[in-house]
Amino acid sequence: MTQADIDDFVLPELTGVASVSASTPMQRAANQLQKVLPPGWQVEVVESSQGTARLGQPVLRLVMGDF
Repeated sequence: MTQADIDDFVLPELTGVASVSASTPMQRAANQLQKVLPPGWQVEVVESSQGTARLGQPVLRLVMGDF
């Protein structure tokens, strides 16, 4: 059998690239919503602070920009 040296397959142009954070379904939904909102509006993914059933769960918050 031939032994392959895995280090030889690392592409030099990809070394040092910052790691990409994992995407969650809530973050993907926020990104989709952000695309269709008027300029100045922002979508944030935050932890719920209301209600015992959703306490600490991620929710979307719409923030209206300063006009």
